[in-house]
Amino acid sequence: MKKIISDIHNGIQNSRKTIEFLQKNSKWTWIGDYPVSVVNEVTRVTDEVTEEINFFDENGFSKHSYTKDDIKLLKKNAPSTIKTAYLLCLKKQRSGDFNFLEKFPHDRWKKVTDEEDNFEALVEFSKFTTDDDSKTIETALRDIMRSSKEIPSLKRIGFVWIVTLPKTINIVDILEHYFSDNHIFVEAGRKVTYIAWGDMLANINMRYFVNTP
Repeated sequence: MKKIISDIHNGIQNSRKTIEFLQKNSKWTWIGDYPVSVVNEVTRVTDEVTEEINFFDENGFSKHSYTKDDIKLLKKNAPSTIKTAYLLCLKKQRSGDFNFLEKFPHDRWKKVTDEEDNFEALVEFSKFTTDDDSKTIETALRDIMRSSKEIPSLKRIGFVWIVTLPKTINIVDILEHYFSDNHIFVEAGRKVTYIAWGDMLANINMRYFVNTP
């Protein structure tokens, strides 16, 4: 994880387009807006799904496998049917389709699988303003981690949280609570960007809060 964090740190310091920087200057493969879940049943969809998407079978269930073009169609025409991660770090270039699997027949979501054992780290990004307080920030972080832990292929890999906020907001207590000493920062003008990480998402303890609910 240290080398991954070093690459992310360099990307934030040296480019306004961190993902593009990583894609050009890191040994890992980095894919932004990576699909991690798709809706399982037609009854769960809030968008009007067109025939062009060919999303559901005759029994009202979504497919288990999607091409890159399929994913683009879902994002464009039925955004409520898909969830994506800010950035996924892979050991090597991905091959084949995106594959998803539900745990139980009537689950709301099918979740992305990693048959090639190619996933290395999940990266999520948050941005806050002076209108946000410590409780709001902690809640956002916990929501990100909780939803990601529900996906088996993500909970067993590294987790990185990139968060940008005004210098006037202090979140060191939150970072130390969930990530111990695993956090660094980059200052730019009136803003600061923190990079916090855990070697395995599943091992980040969410039992206790900094801000009591």
